[in-house]
Amino acid sequence: MRGLVVFALGLIAFPAMALTNVDLYHTEIVLDQSAEKPDAQARIEGMTEVIVRTSGDQSAAENPVVQKALSQNSQYLAQISHGQIAEQPTVKMLFSAPQIKTLLSQAQLPIWPAQRANILVWLVEEDQSERNIIWEHSDSAVLDQMKQEAQSRGLPLTVPVGDFDDVTGLTVSDLWGGFAQPVGQASQRYPADAVLVVRAQGDNLRWTLYDQTPETIGVTRQAPMNGSNEGVDAADSMINQISDYYAQQSAVIVASESSESVKVRFTSLDNATDFFVLERKLQQLSSVASLDILKIQGKEVTFLVHLLTSPQAFEQEVSRMREVLPLPAVVELTDSVATAEATELQPQPSTDVTQESLVSAEPVLTQEQQTVIEPVVATAEQTLPAIIESTQVTPPSESILMFEWQGGHYAVPVPEEEETQLEAPLEGIDVDNV
Repeated sequence: MRGLVVFALGLIAFPAMALTNVDLYHTEIVLDQSAEKPDAQARIEGMTEVIVRTSGDQSAAENPVVQKALSQNSQYLAQISHGQIAEQPTVKMLFSAPQIKTLLSQAQLPIWPAQRANILVWLVEEDQSERNIIWEHSDSAVLDQMKQEAQSRGLPLTVPVGDFDDVTGLTVSDLWGGFAQPVGQASQRYPADAVLVVRAQGDNLRWTLYDQTPETIGVTRQAPMNGSNEGVDAADSMINQISDYYAQQSAVIVASESSESVKVRFTSLDNATDFFVLERKLQQLSSVASLDILKIQGKEVTFLVHLLTSPQAFEQEVSRMREVLPLPAVVELTDSVATAEATELQPQPSTDVTQESLVSAEPVLTQEQQTVIEPVVATAEQTLPAIIESTQVTPPSESILMFEWQGGHYAVPVPEEEETQLEAPLEGIDVDNV
């Protein structure tokens, strides 16, 4: 009986799944007092860290859509306060999870889920005279650097506590020599999804990652990952490589859908040059995440614009463009309604029914039955128009912003013999290749 109790307690203390839920949207940045605007710079750095941590992509901040959003970081902030780290002033920030996820989808960047693999770290450092295992509370610059970079990337790390079981369960030679089975056995007392063994010699790190649960290490034939890094940033490089590995395994790209979008139509586009200049200028607006071309007809083009801001802010920004003239917005039926109405207007196939067949199909009623039915029919004829009128539904419609393009001076100077070809009407553009 006692054995069963101990076994049950063991299951509670060490669950089979050790995935850790990472806090993706909190960050704390030390203020750079030498900067011209320390608070503004800290907000950009904080949002950059959150985007990299959430996407799992180190280069995410270089994305053009993200670059625009960083300049408008205040609209992504949910909470901000000040604090201190080692007597240095800091800015603590919490960013809005839904808005960050929407931004990543707009930028077509992946989202690395918050449920991430927990990695147990065995670190051995060699100095001039001996080698030592580094425990959770050991004084180690390498371990501190690993923890800091792992926090920035959202990679969960667990370091052995260094109690009696740890000290007696594994030796330095086991770790330094790369003996898998002793490492797996000593790691089973920790809830981990993977085990990382690091051997440090100054600025030189050699590491082995067992991407498997401890009880299978040294038992199965699964090969570990091996790597090495050198230099003062060796620990950072190692953590980034491992983070990239796990992000590539589980990160997904969500379909691009903006929380805000608007349809906008431009008229008076005389040639292909006008179209491409307009498209480029719209993409450069700080309020625009991306553009979809919905329709090109004659000298008009209609865009679906995915926004980083409100439709009102976008409209104001477009209105300030010197090449456009605002026009009154138009209201049009949605595509589904227009298609349905077009279908209804099509002539219906005729049915070959003769007057004789109608007469022969009529039931023969007695005088008594006709007396009862006639008042009912009269009542229905009087009531039906009122019922139809009360149940009529206004078909759904949408507003389209309208602008006139006045950028004709952008036409590219060409020789006379080529002028006719470049001045072709807009409908000649192949939309699929735009």
